[in-house]
Amino acid sequence: MAASAKVTVGSHVWVEDPDDAWIDGEVEEVNSEEITVNCSGKTVVAKLNNVYPKDPEFPELGVDDMTKLAYLHEPGVLLNLKCRYNANEIYTYTGNILIAVNPFKRLPHLYGSETMKQYKGTAFGELSPHPFAVADSAYRKMINEGVSQAILVSGESGAGKTESTKMLMQYLAYMGGRAESEGRSVEQQVLESNPVLEAFGNAKTVRNNNSSRFGKFVEIQFDQRGRISGAAIRTYLLERSRVCQVSDPERNYHCFYMLCAAPEQETERYKLGKPSTFRYLNQSNCYALDGLDDSKEYLATRKAMDVVGINSEEQDGIFRVVAAILHLGNIEFAKGEESEASEPKDEKSRFHLKVAAELFMCDGKALEDSLCKRVMVTRDESITKSLDPDSAALGRDALAKIVYSKLFDWLVTKINNSIGQDPNSKHIIGVLDIYGFESFKTNSFEQFCINLTNEKLQQHFNQHVFKMEQEEYTKEEIDWSYIEFIDNQDVLDLIEKKPGGIIALLDEACMFPRSTHDTFAQKLYQTFKNHKRFGKPKLAQTDFTICHYAGDVTYQTELFLDKNKDYVVGEHQALLSSSDCSFVSSLFPPLPEESSKTSKFSSIGSQFKQQLQSLLESLSTTEPHYIRCVKPNNLLKPDIFENINILHQLRCGGVMEAIRISCAGYPTRKPFNEFLTRFRILAPETTKSSYDEVDACKKLLAKVDLKGFQIGKTKVFLRAGQMAEMDAHRAEVLGHSARIIQRNVLTYQSRKKFLLLQAASTEIQALCRGQVARVWFETMRREAASLRIQKQARTYICQNAYKTLCSSACSIQTGMRAKAARIELQLRKKRRATIIIQSQIRRCLCHQRYVRTKKAAITTQCGWRVKVARRELRNLKMAAKETGALQDAKTKLENQVEELTSNLELEKQMRMEIEEAKSQEIEALQSVLTDIKLQLRDTQETKSKEISDLQSVLTDIKLQLRDTQETKSKEISDLQSALQDMQLEIEELSKGLEMTNDLAAENEQLKESVSSLQNKIDESERKYEEISKISEERIKDEVPVIDQSAIIKLETENQKLKALVSSMEEKIDELDRKHDETSPNITEKLKEDVSFDYEIVSNLEAENERLKALVGSLEKKINESGNNSTDEQEEGKYILKEESLTEDASIDNERVKKLADENKDLNDLVSSLEKKIDETEKKYEEASRLCEERLKQALDAETGLIDLKTSMQRLEEKVSDMETAEQIRRQQALVNSASRRMSPQVSFTGAPPLENGHQEPLAPIPSRRFGTESFRRSRIERQPHEFVDVLLKCVSKNIGFSHGKPVAALTIYKCLMRWKIFEAEKTSIFDRIVPVFGSAIENQEDDNHLAYWLTNTSTLLFLLQRSLRQQSSTGSSPTKPPQPTSFFGRMTQGFRSTSSPNLSTDVVQQVDARYPALLFKQQLTAYVETMYGIIRENVKREVSSLLSSCIQSLKESSCDSSVVNSPSKSSEENLPAKSSEENSPKKSSEENSPKESSGDKSPQKLSDDNSPSKEGQAVKSSEENSPASSWQSIIEFLNYILITWKKNYVPLFLVQKMFSQTFQYINVQLFNSLLLEREYCTVNMGIKVKAGLDELESWCSQATEEFVGSSWDELKHTRQAVVLLVTEPKSTITYDDLTINLCSVLSTEQLYRICTLCKDKDDGDHNVSPEVISNLKLLLTNEDENSRSFLLDDDSSIPFDTDEISSCMQEKDFANVKSASELADNPNFLFLKE
Repeated sequence: MAASAKVTVGSHVWVEDPDDAWIDGEVEEVNSEEITVNCSGKTVVAKLNNVYPKDPEFPELGVDDMTKLAYLHEPGVLLNLKCRYNANEIYTYTGNILIAVNPFKRLPHLYGSETMKQYKGTAFGELSPHPFAVADSAYRKMINEGVSQAILVSGESGAGKTESTKMLMQYLAYMGGRAESEGRSVEQQVLESNPVLEAFGNAKTVRNNNSSRFGKFVEIQFDQRGRISGAAIRTYLLERSRVCQVSDPERNYHCFYMLCAAPEQETERYKLGKPSTFRYLNQSNCYALDGLDDSKEYLATRKAMDVVGINSEEQDGIFRVVAAILHLGNIEFAKGEESEASEPKDEKSRFHLKVAAELFMCDGKALEDSLCKRVMVTRDESITKSLDPDSAALGRDALAKIVYSKLFDWLVTKINNSIGQDPNSKHIIGVLDIYGFESFKTNSFEQFCINLTNEKLQQHFNQHVFKMEQEEYTKEEIDWSYIEFIDNQDVLDLIEKKPGGIIALLDEACMFPRSTHDTFAQKLYQTFKNHKRFGKPKLAQTDFTICHYAGDVTYQTELFLDKNKDYVVGEHQALLSSSDCSFVSSLFPPLPEESSKTSKFSSIGSQFKQQLQSLLESLSTTEPHYIRCVKPNNLLKPDIFENINILHQLRCGGVMEAIRISCAGYPTRKPFNEFLTRFRILAPETTKSSYDEVDACKKLLAKVDLKGFQIGKTKVFLRAGQMAEMDAHRAEVLGHSARIIQRNVLTYQSRKKFLLLQAASTEIQALCRGQVARVWFETMRREAASLRIQKQARTYICQNAYKTLCSSACSIQTGMRAKAARIELQLRKKRRATIIIQSQIRRCLCHQRYVRTKKAAITTQCGWRVKVARRELRNLKMAAKETGALQDAKTKLENQVEELTSNLELEKQMRMEIEEAKSQEIEALQSVLTDIKLQLRDTQETKSKEISDLQSVLTDIKLQLRDTQETKSKEISDLQSALQDMQLEIEELSKGLEMTNDLAAENEQLKESVSSLQNKIDESERKYEEISKISEERIKDEVPVIDQSAIIKLETENQKLKALVSSMEEKIDELDRKHDETSPNITEKLKEDVSFDYEIVSNLEAENERLKALVGSLEKKINESGNNSTDEQEEGKYILKEESLTEDASIDNERVKKLADENKDLNDLVSSLEKKIDETEKKYEEASRLCEERLKQALDAETGLIDLKTSMQRLEEKVSDMETAEQIRRQQALVNSASRRMSPQVSFTGAPPLENGHQEPLAPIPSRRFGTESFRRSRIERQPHEFVDVLLKCVSKNIGFSHGKPVAALTIYKCLMRWKIFEAEKTSIFDRIVPVFGSAIENQEDDNHLAYWLTNTSTLLFLLQRSLRQQSSTGSSPTKPPQPTSFFGRMTQGFRSTSSPNLSTDVVQQVDARYPALLFKQQLTAYVETMYGIIRENVKREVSSLLSSCIQSLKESSCDSSVVNSPSKSSEENLPAKSSEENSPKKSSEENSPKESSGDKSPQKLSDDNSPSKEGQAVKSSEENSPASSWQSIIEFLNYILITWKKNYVPLFLVQKMFSQTFQYINVQLFNSLLLEREYCTVNMGIKVKAGLDELESWCSQATEEFVGSSWDELKHTRQAVVLLVTEPKSTITYDDLTINLCSVLSTEQLYRICTLCKDKDDGDHNVSPEVISNLKLLLTNEDENSRSFLLDDDSSIPFDTDEISSCMQEKDFANVKSASELADNPNFLFLKE
C-alpha cells in the first residue's frame, strides 16, 4: 500500500532504487505530490504514491512469519528475508507458505534426526519455520482429519527444490516408519528413486549444475496406521531436445557422462570413449562438474537401481540403449549415388552405425535403410523414397529422442511397479517438485508448457490463500464478504480453451502438413489481436507475448510445431520392436492393429494438458501446503543477497500475489494489548476511563477518525495503509510534544545565559568608559602644548627664509638684465647684415629667371601654333568622314526597312495558317478534354466504391484516408498557385503592351537627338568659319610660323581621316551583309515558331540601337571638334595680343583652301543624311505599328488556347496527383524501375509535341514580356526533345574516358545544362535518361560494366551537387537577372548569352533546382548505392569461396602434419564452401573496356597479366590445393578487382571503402573459423594463417594507401588471435600482457574461447596459465549474458553518403574533357566543344 497524505517530515519510508530495489530514508520535505528523502547521505525526490512506510520498531533479526509485520509490502518482505538470511535463518513463513532461501552452503544445525525429533508432533508455528514443520503438519492433518495432503515445492532452477523435496520425503519416511512389504522397505525405495531419476532426467544448465529437466509428482500412500504402504511417481514434459542439442556451457543428461566414466570393461563392452568424441556431447565444452565424480555417480546409480528393483539384465539393457544413442549421434550422412539419396559419409560413420545396430541387436542394413529411406504405403503398393542427407540427419535425431523418451518412461514405470501401490490406501501425501516460472532470452515450447503449469498452480495457490484468509476472518468473526478474489482464469482460457485456445490452434496447425510456424503465428495474431493478455512484439514476425501473472514472456514459434508433434517413424518402430534384445523390444511394443490403422493426431501439448488436468484433479482432492524456494544470487555463492533477483522470484512464485490477496482484506492484524501499547498516546483518556481493551481500541480508532477497520475477538484488523496513517498520527503527536519540551528547555537556558551576559557587560562597560575618558583628557592636553611650540618654530623659520630670498633675488635680477641687453645688441647687428645680403641675391635671381622665361615663351609659342593648326585640320577631316558614313548607313537602313516590310506581308499569310492550325488544335484539345472528363468520372466512381469498401476497415486504413484528404487539400493549394501564375502572366502581358509605348517614346527621343545633331553641326560650321577668318587675318597681318613640314603633317592627317571614313563604310557594308544573311533565317524561324514577330521587332530594335550608337559617336566627335576650335580661337587671340612672331615661312594657301572646300562638302553630306534619317524613322514607326497590331491579334488567339490547355492540365493534375505523390516516395529508393509516361500527346504544325504525362507546360509563351528569362526558358524546354534520342543512343554505349574523367556523365551534364532542364518545372527527359543507368544493374555479374557505370553515376551526382541550388519553396520562380533598359539591348543579350556550363572547379555555375532535378538527383544517389552494393556482394561471394578453399586446405594440411587421435568433425561444421565455378563472377567483355586509360598514376602499377581471369578462379585440383596457392588466389582476385576499378577510374574513396569492407569480411570469416573449432586453434594453424596475412599485408603495401586506405587495420581481430596462437611459451603470458599488449581488441569471451581451445605442438592441452583463464572466466560471470557472443558480425551497410561523394571529388577538374566522337560532328551538339 503506497504512502498516504499522512507522511510527515521525519517519517521513515522506503524509496525505489534501481540497484537495491528499495532503500530506506528519512523524510526531509513534503510537497503536494512529491517528498524529499535523505537516504544515508543521498537525497532522493520521489512521488508520494511510490513510497512505502517503514516500521521504525522493526526487529533486528526479523520475524518468522511475515503476516506479523506491521507493514506487509515488498520492502518489508525483502528486509525481513535479508535479516533472517544473514542470521542463517533461511526459512520464513508467510501464513501457511514456507519461503526457503538457498544458502549454498551446509547448515548442519537445520537437518538430522535430532531436528526431526524436535518437529515431530509440534504444532505448526511453535518452532522456527522448517520443511519438517510443513511435512509434519501435512502428516498430522492426514492422520487426524483423514484428508489427503499435498506439498507443492516450486522455484526457479538452482533454488533448492530438489533438496527440499528430499528432506520432505526423508521426514515422511521417518514419520511413516517401516512397513514390511515383501522384505523391501518402501521408504527406502522412494528415497533411492531420486538418484535414478536425477541421473536420467537432470542436467547441468547455466543456472544450476543439477537442474531437473522434467516435472515430478510423488504420491506416498499410507495405511490406516499411518505407515507408508506404497508410492507412485508421475513425470511431466521431459526435455527431449537436450538429447541432440546442447548449448555451451551446459551439459547433456548425467547418464551419458556417467556411462563414459564407467569402468573400463563396461566402456569396452559398449565401445565408448571420452565424451568429447561424441557429437551429442561435444557441442559444449563442459564435460565435468566441479566436486562431482561421474565414475562414482555411475556406481551410486547402479546401487540405486538395485534398491528400486531393477535387476542386472535390465540395467545392462538400459545402458546399452544409452550407448546406442551416443553412437547414433556420430552417424553422418553424405549424398549417395542417386539424386536426393543419402548414405553414411565415411568409414567412421559406418563404424558407429554398426555399433548402434549391435547394441540395439538389430540388422545393420535395416537400421541404415530406416535412416536413409522412407516407405510410403498407398492403396495399391508401397513406395520406397530415398532421403537427402539433411532429412536423414533429422530422422536420426528423431530416433535418438524417441528412444530416450521411451527409456525414461520405462524407468518411471519400473520404479512405480517396483515400489508398488497399495490399493487399499485411502490417504496419500503428494510431493510436487515442479519447475518454476521461466523467462529467458529465447523461450520455446518447453517454457510455454512450464509457464502453463505455473499458471494452473498459481490459480490453485490463489484459491488456497484466499481460503486461508476466509478461515482467519471467520475465526475472528469479522465481515469479509466484500473482499475481491484475484483470478488468472483469462490467461488459462487464452492458452487451453477449446476450440479457440493457443494449444488448440497449435494442434490444428500440426495436423496440416503444409503449416509452418509463420502460418501458426499469423493465426494467433488474427485470433487474439484484441486479447488483453496477448501481444505481438513490434519488430518480430513470428513471436508472441503472453502477460503471465509473474510478468510478460515472449515466445519464439520456430520449433513449436516440431516439438508438439508426437510420432514414431514406422520403420523405426518396426525395426526396434523386432530387436533380439528383449529390453529394446519392450520399449517399442507392436502397435495394436486398430491403432495402427487409425490416424488420430496426438500432440505433446494435448498430452501434457491432460496430465496437468489429472494433476490438478489430484491436488483438488488434497489439502495443499506450499514451499517457495528462492535463489539469493545467480553466482551460486553463499552470503550474497540480491534484492532485485529475490523480488523477481517472489513475484514469480506467487508470494507477492499472496501478499496482495492479504492486502485486499486486512493485512495488518494487531492484538489488543500491542495495539494499545503502541497507540495509547493518541488518546490517553481512553485507557484511563476504561479497562476494557475492546472499548479502548474502538474509542481510540474513533478519535483518529479511521474508516473500514474491524474489531475481532483478539485482534484489531486494519485495511492496507491504515497502519501507516496511525503511525503518522503517532509521529505527529510525538513531534508536537517534543517541540513543547524543547521550547521550554531552550527558553530556560537562553534566559539564564542572557542574565549572566548582562551583568558582565555592565561591569565591563564602566571600566572601559573610565579608561577612555582618561586617555582622551591626556591627549587634549598634549595637543594644546604641541600647537604653541609649532607656532613659535614656524615663525622663526619663515623670517629667516624671507630674508635670504630677498637678497638672492636682487643679485639674480641684476645679472640677467645685463646679459639680455648684450644678446639683443648682437641680434640687431646680424639682422641688418642678413637683409643686405638677401636683397642682392634676390635681385640677381629674378633677373636670371626673367631672361630664361622670355626665351622659353618664344619657343613654346612657335610649337603651340604648329600643334593647333594640325589639330584643326584633323578635326575637319574627321567630321567630313563621319558625315559620309552616316549618309551610307541611312541609305542601307532604307533598303532594310523595305525588306522588313515585305517580310511582314509574308508574316500575314503565316498568321492565317497558324490560326487555322490553332483552331484544329483547340478542337483536338476539346476532344481530349472530354475523354479526360470521362476518365475522371470513372475514376471518381471507382474511388467512391473504394471509399465504401475502406469504411469497413479498421484504424490503419482510416489514417490512409486522412492522408488522401491532406493530398486533396494540397491539390487545391496547387490550383490556387496556378491561378496566381495566370494572373502574373496577365500582368506581364500588360507590361508587354507598355513596351510598345516605350518604343514610340524612344523613337521621339531619336528624332530629338537628330535635331540636336543638326544644331551642333550648324554650330560647328559657324565656328569653323570664324577660325578660317582668324587664320586668314593671321596669315595677312602676322609673320606665319607654318613651315613645309607642318603642311605635310596636315596632308597625312587628312589621309588618315579619309581612311577612317572608308573603314566606317566597310563596317556598314558588313552590317548590311549580316542583315541579309540573318533575314532568311528569321523567315524560316517564323515558319517554325509562333514567336516570329518577336524576332522581327528585336532586329528592328537592334538596328535602331546601332543607329543611335552611330549618331552618338558622331555627336561626341562634333562636340570635341567644337570644344577644340573654341580653345584654339581663344589661344589664337591670346597669341595675337601677347607678341608677334618674327620668323619667316612660306604658306601653301591652296592646300588650306582645299581643306576648307572638303569641310563644306562634309556639311552638305550631314544635311542629306539627316533627311534620310527622318524618312527611316517614319518607316520604322509604320513597321512598329503594324507589328504591334499583328502581335496583339496573335496574343488574343493564343490566350484562348492557353485557357483551354490550362483547364485540361488542371484536370490531369487532379487525376495524377495521388500517383505522383506515391511515385516520389518510391523513386527515392528506385533501383530498376523506369519512369512512367502518361498520354495522350497532342501535336500541331510548327510546334513540338506536348507530353502531358509529365505535365510539361502547355502554354507556348508562359510570359508575355519580350526578352525575359521565362520566355527564353519556355522556348528552350521544347528544343531538347528532338535531340534526346541521339544523346541516349550515344551514352548507352561505353564511350570511355577522357583525361581520367567519364565522357558519358559529362556529356549528359553539359546537355542538361545547355538545355536548362534543371530549371524546368516539369519535364520527361530525366525519365528517359534514368533507364540508361538502370541497365547497368541488369547484368549484375559483369563487374567491369558495373564499375564503368558506377564511375559515371557518381561523377554525374557530384556535378549535380555542385551545380544545383535548391530553392526555399517548390513553386517559386527563379530570381530574374537585371534586364537591359532598351528592347534591342534585351534581345541582343538574349542572342549573345551562352548557356554552356563552366566545368572548372574554380568557377561553378549555380542553377535553381526544380522538383524534377531534385528527384533525378535522388535517383542517381539510389543507383550509386545499389551499384556499389552489387559489386560488394559479388566481391564477398568470390572471396567467401576462396576463403572456404583456403580454410579447408589449412585444415587438411594441419591434419596431415599431426597424428589424429579422435575422429574429425564433419565437413558440415566448416564454413560453407561453394564451388568457384558457381560463384566466380564472369569477366567483363573487352568491348566495355574504357577507350582512354590515361591518368593511371598509382605508385605501384599492377600489370594486367597478374589479374586473374574469373573463369580461372575455380577450385584447383587436390595436388595444387595448398595453403600458399589458396592465399595466392585471393591475392590474384584482389589484383583483378583493383585493376578493373582503376581502368574504369572509380573514385578513390569508393575504392578504399570497397577494400575496407572486403578486408573486414575476410577478418570476420577467418576469426569466426578460428573460434568455432578446436583443431583450428593450434600453433601450426596460427603459423600458416600468419603467413597468409603477411601476403595480404605485402599486397596492401604494393597497392599503396591511395587505393586500399586503412584496409589492413580491418584484420586486427585475426592478427591478434594469430599472434596469441604462435606465441610460445604461453605459460609465461600474464593477464595484463594478454589483454593489453597481445590482444587489446579482443573481448573477454573471445579471449576465453581462444585460451580454452588453443593447442600446443606436442600435446592437446592448452598451455595458457590457469590464473589467466580463471580471471577471464570470472569476468565472464560478471558480464551481461547479452554481451557474451564471441563471433563477429559482417557489416553490410553502405559506408558513405552523398555529402561524402561531394567532399571527396572536389579536387577534380572537368574543363579539358573531350566530348563523345559521335556527337562531335553533330551541329546540334556543337556546344560540347566549347
